[in-house]
Amino acid sequence: MLSDSLDRIFIRPLTAAQLLLTAVTLTLASSFYCLIYTTLAGRGEPLVDGIVWAGLNIVPWLICFEIAKRSGSWFSQFGIVLVFAVGMSLLDHLMSGSNVMFELTRRLPGAAVIAGMLALSWILRRFVSERAADKKLVSTDELPLLIDQIGWVVAAGNYVELHGSGAPILHRMSISAMERLLSAHDFIRIHRSVLVRRQNIKDLTGNILTLNNGQTFKIGNRYRLALQ
Repeated sequence: MLSDSLDRIFIRPLTAAQLLLTAVTLTLASSFYCLIYTTLAGRGEPLVDGIVWAGLNIVPWLICFEIAKRSGSWFSQFGIVLVFAVGMSLLDHLMSGSNVMFELTRRLPGAAVIAGMLALSWILRRFVSERAADKKLVSTDELPLLIDQIGWVVAAGNYVELHGSGAPILHRMSISAMERLLSAHDFIRIHRSVLVRRQNIKDLTGNILTLNNGQTFKIGNRYRLALQ
């Protein structure tokens, strides 16, 4: 339905590890770009200056997008963008004594890019929902898949990922609400962020659970007793 990269960037929230890796990658890439640019311009600057610049001007926008992506309404999303723009401007003002309005104006292109990415995220979500409906995967008003098509469920912020035989489908529902919905259909919670179909469990060794298809999960301690 969507490539995994598009799905991960614009719809599903990044994990903490993925967010950290992305932030480090963007920082290093921006730093080397600044180093090359200033060197070619005849005024080479230390690499550390580029790292500080990226840390103040790029990484905050990445964090802003991830926080806004988890929000449920346009109003709150753009409110988050505004808060970040103002906050970054005030920080620059405090650090360098520059004019706040000048710094805020300088943040407008970045804010516009984030707003555009959020708009694209909304469009892609609509696209995914419409494609699911076109393929007649909708069985009720609550789920975009037939219950028999779901193998396991993973929490993703304000959404859950429904995993079956095809690509994961994102659905706006908390993992707790999904647990209540699926508990009568042989699904059991094995972690604060994972539900599995009990009949699909193949093996339980230590704190590692294996499904019939080879998928493995780490079991949360609080859910072990119910599983046994």
